[in-house]
Amino acid sequence: MKNIKFLLLFTAIFSIILSTGCKKNDTAEPGNAKEFQVQTITVPDAMSQSSNQGAQLAAGYIGMANGMAAFGSMMTPPKSAVAIHYKGSGEPEIHQWNVDDGEDNIYTVTLTITETADLYKWEMKVDGLVEGQHVDNFTFIKAEQYKDGHDNSITVFDPHNPLTISFVMNWHKVNDVFYITFEEPQSINVGFVINADGSGSIDAKEWTEEQEYQTTYTATWDASGHGEYWEYDNGEETDHGTW
Repeated sequence: MKNIKFLLLFTAIFSIILSTGCKKNDTAEPGNAKEFQVQTITVPDAMSQSSNQGAQLAAGYIGMANGMAAFGSMMTPPKSAVAIHYKGSGEPEIHQWNVDDGEDNIYTVTLTITETADLYKWEMKVDGLVEGQHVDNFTFIKAEQYKDGHDNSITVFDPHNPLTISFVMNWHKVNDVFYITFEEPQSINVGFVINADGSGSIDAKEWTEEQEYQTTYTATWDASGHGEYWEYDNGEETDHGTW
């Protein structure tokens, strides 16, 4: 779980985007902006209550995925936002708000929501001082959601390297089965299959010195959360158990 630090860092930096806004403007309201829908993963009881290391690792990967999915909530403007442009025919809807915590965060957030025939698109840009670092109209998040509800995606960029992707998360639904993946490029790639009854599986891969992903952990579980896991190192099984 070496990449937990990555998630905690981004959550700490940008959680105030939602919790802090500009002063109330009585003449402007954010309107009913389209919300980005995410599918979180429920940790079954038998998994969450188990002290087995394989079960704990499965729950940890699920927690990481849900934490990353939470970035989708940032696609909803706070009540303090000013709707600087309501969408018209073929035009985007734009919302803007300011953040000032009196310390190292003084910036403006601009959220643009675009609708096409098949999908909705969100783009969030940040301009100003973030954790003491100046960013210039930095594209922080991009997201897409198809209207049929079968495919969503969210991409988060690195403020320290604006053209670098921090992570990508995708949701794909087929016959009430969700296929969920998240990837921190050249670091970690984790795929989930989540069935309607709560059963599922995980396939976790890490980037190697050979410049490729290699499976390090897999697990399956039933609807109650009882499961089986395998751990690998350089393609060799190193641990296996049930919970």
